[in-house]
Amino acid sequence: MDPNVEVPSYFRCPISMELMRDPVTVSTGMTYDRESIEHWIYTCNKRTCPATMQELQNLDMIPNHTLRRLIQGWCVANGSKGVDQIPTPRPPIDSLQVTDLLQKAARSKPFQAINALKKLQSLARENERNKRCIVAARPWPILISLLDDFYLESREEIENENSKICEEALGILYLLPVTLEMARLVLDPMTMKSLGLILQRGNGQARLHAVKLLQNVATQRVDWEIIVRQNIDVLHRLVEILRDELCHQATMAALDVVKAMCSESRRNKLKAVESGLVFVLIELLPEAEGRKAEKILDLLDKLLACAEGRAAMNDHAMGIAAVSKKIMRVSESGTRKAVRILWLVSSFWSSTSLVRDMIQFGGVSKLCMVLQMDGAVKTKQKAKEVLKLHAKSWCNSPCFPLHLREYISM
Repeated sequence: MDPNVEVPSYFRCPISMELMRDPVTVSTGMTYDRESIEHWIYTCNKRTCPATMQELQNLDMIPNHTLRRLIQGWCVANGSKGVDQIPTPRPPIDSLQVTDLLQKAARSKPFQAINALKKLQSLARENERNKRCIVAARPWPILISLLDDFYLESREEIENENSKICEEALGILYLLPVTLEMARLVLDPMTMKSLGLILQRGNGQARLHAVKLLQNVATQRVDWEIIVRQNIDVLHRLVEILRDELCHQATMAALDVVKAMCSESRRNKLKAVESGLVFVLIELLPEAEGRKAEKILDLLDKLLACAEGRAAMNDHAMGIAAVSKKIMRVSESGTRKAVRILWLVSSFWSSTSLVRDMIQFGGVSKLCMVLQMDGAVKTKQKAKEVLKLHAKSWCNSPCFPLHLREYISM
């Protein structure tokens, strides 16, 4: 669109301030773009009119056909100035359409089933309204049964069509909001075995969708110790996802799932360490930035709460270096976690190599910098404790800068 083209104010959505594509009127008489008001109500969980802040008497959204036609006419009139035409919105789907597609997916021949699932996935991607309609039809039993078929048939030579059906069903499941019923079905041992196989053998897209589905389920409060005990392969496959660096989205999702698994279970921490997770995280850390670095440091912090995790950290030649370099380079949260990791290692795992690495790779100098900068009191306290733990060894080292000794003696 030509930047000099001025969009009439009453054509703009009061929420997004963008040209409305599907204007709808709510109970207060105000008109909004459907996508924006649905996000306000269903994603942000608001029950007020954004413009007037009056309470909505109901959640009805009446299409404003007159305004839409005016907007479409204005777009046509300004087409020469780069304004794109706005298509007429599709009529909303209903539960009967969803049920029909689900039945075709469950009962039809493979080719028809795949087409039905593709259509359902397309509808789910289209807008939040469609997702709510699909959820209302309770699609979980059918979609998850298609996933379970993957496990049952994988013990023999799996047909390509059956594999495709499973992938399409998974592509719908990960898009939908999690309900307690859905979480319970996904965490069933049979379904978890299927997800483990998909994480191991599936194509890149299927593996991504599987880990995203688990990320969604991880928001629910469940007993992950029992789940991992029954399905240890899933934990191993998630570590492989991190090791393979499938893609940024898969890595971020896998970090969330493994964190949920390990947060409140010492047994799961031990299993994660045994699977080589500490080494994998250390290898990922140097190139990680922003939220990814924060998540890695957070997970390392949890794993190092057990002695086996600290031993694994000490066994990696670049463990101290990777963590030290992230101090004051990621965020306040990242610095706090990195300092705590060094504190855990220094407090519970003393060795000559540790003392040497802390000096050689800048851990000690970074901790001294933490003391000099503004920051959280607890983080400074942890930094000071680490510096005092092996002060004699560090001060006697020829590599230790003289101007930093005063901070150790504080």
